[in-house]
Amino acid sequence: MLYLQGYNRMTRFVLTVAVWLIAIVAFAQAEADGQLYAVLISGGRNRLTNHERYWNDCALLYRTLRHTYHVPKRNIVVLMSDGGDPGKDMIKADGSGFATSSADLDGDDDIDVFFDATLSSVERVLDGMASQLRNKDQLFLFVIDHGGVDSGWGEPFVWLWNDERLFASQLGRLLGHFRVAAMSLLLGQCYSGGFLSALQREGRVIAAACGADEQSWACEGQPYDEFVYHWTCAVARHDPTGRPVMADADGDGRVTMSEAFRYARQHDSRTETPEYVSLPADLGDRWSFDRYIADCISDAVVRPYSETVYSLSGVRRRGVPTSGRQLYIRRKGGTVSKIVR
Repeated sequence: MLYLQGYNRMTRFVLTVAVWLIAIVAFAQAEADGQLYAVLISGGRNRLTNHERYWNDCALLYRTLRHTYHVPKRNIVVLMSDGGDPGKDMIKADGSGFATSSADLDGDDDIDVFFDATLSSVERVLDGMASQLRNKDQLFLFVIDHGGVDSGWGEPFVWLWNDERLFASQLGRLLGHFRVAAMSLLLGQCYSGGFLSALQREGRVIAAACGADEQSWACEGQPYDEFVYHWTCAVARHDPTGRPVMADADGDGRVTMSEAFRYARQHDSRTETPEYVSLPADLGDRWSFDRYIADCISDAVVRPYSETVYSLSGVRRRGVPTSGRQLYIRRKGGTVSKIVR
């Protein structure tokens, strides 16, 4: 969606939402078995508190979804700090000052962050997805950021961009609009365990980095958050250096949500108590990214076209890039085929 760069932020937001929702309708309706969709939220609060490790956490998870499980880019929505604004919005991990967080999370020179992590963006994106996803689809939600507890009525919240707050009850209401087959939630913020009572519901498995009265912590010696780092390495089956991670406890060839949680909890060396809930109790034993990966494009016969290449969002391309890994549709001689480059 690089073609949106020429528009102002509001126009870009509206166009991105429109294109993304059109893509969801067009391709999700064609898939009978349901698909996996992911939402990654990193608020950061403001540039004085938006640590580089939050970007690293999101990038590591995004690359895992893309490279390990081949989730299409259009199925992953990222809401991060200022939404890709060129201003410096992030504290460098080495403490040397501020930097601009990259909107490219997987190093392929494409923009992956189109939404800022403000309350209005979170509400619009989740409400839009809830209206489009079907009861055979699955949703994965990741939240990383600072968290807090309101001093007045004691409700936990997560900080969003521009010092906005998303309360547990608000997130519970937004997720309550979804009618999907199952959800998996990974919460990394301080006091994240306090979200469980508001979010737990039949068909959901939730992992939180710490208890309701605890802070979550960064890793020692590397710029990631402790619990979510080990959780992501577990499902990726390797760490960022490529060293194998053995989290598949039963050896069945896939890492379930319960296995990822147990691995992360066992390797969490900080003063935090990860929490977990699964309804029904065995959902986390069955829920894995492997199970829900589906090929979104199948060969089909359509009316004749001259040879033309389109991106998956429907944008006509004058040429297919020779570098990077992307999916495209080629229409030629009355058939639709898939190109992976």
